[in-house]
Amino acid sequence: MQITMRPMTAEEAWKHILNNHSSYHRTLKKYGYSYNSFIPNVDVIREMFEKETLTTADIEKYRNAFMTEIYDVNKLKRLEPIFNMEIKTKFEQVVNKFLAPLLPSWNATMPKFLELRCAYGKGSGYYRPDSDHAIMLFRVSRYPENPEDIFNIMFHEFVHMLIQTPIIQKYNVPQDLKERIVDLICYEFIKKPVQPMFEKSFANAYITPETIKNDLPGTVEKMMNDYKMLQQNQMQQGQKL
Repeated sequence: MQITMRPMTAEEAWKHILNNHSSYHRTLKKYGYSYNSFIPNVDVIREMFEKETLTTADIEKYRNAFMTEIYDVNKLKRLEPIFNMEIKTKFEQVVNKFLAPLLPSWNATMPKFLELRCAYGKGSGYYRPDSDHAIMLFRVSRYPENPEDIFNIMFHEFVHMLIQTPIIQKYNVPQDLKERIVDLICYEFIKKPVQPMFEKSFANAYITPETIKNDLPGTVEKMMNDYKMLQQNQMQQGQKL
């Protein structure tokens, strides 16, 4: 797998922020996410994210501010030296050691190319899996220059990418269970700290070191069948009250 890193263009970075606004208000905030990780550290974009609905005039106002006052390509290049010197080789070695052998049992494939596109904010972002060319958006402008943290978040997002189509989409896994599955996989192989907001999860009884290595798709299928049955029972009990 060939890995490259590049900064987003101004237009790409703006579209990413606008898409994050929609995703945050539509889905992510109900799971306890803060919008701070999705934006540059400026008041005008915070003002934008405080508004649940944006008018055409709002979008034009915030886009102009971003394009003329905020975008700085150097802020999106800040982690390139650390990535090239301290992270890239380690990431390739760990992926080949732990994940590559499991891909047949996960019904997943390793991309030939992985492109890291650097965006504003902190942490990992949207990923687009593809059989040959995968794109991962990596929010770097406010990320600490800590190689271990950067490696952890890259590995976490790469696991998301590998299982998104063959497992998560196939079995219609919701956001909170999806995050817990990935957290448990990452903890198993690199001891990455889990996200506290998802610790008490329905997935805990299903996603174990053994099921991760032996039959992750079958386990997730059973988990989702049980989860849907539990939801149906709760709805029926609620209707009786």
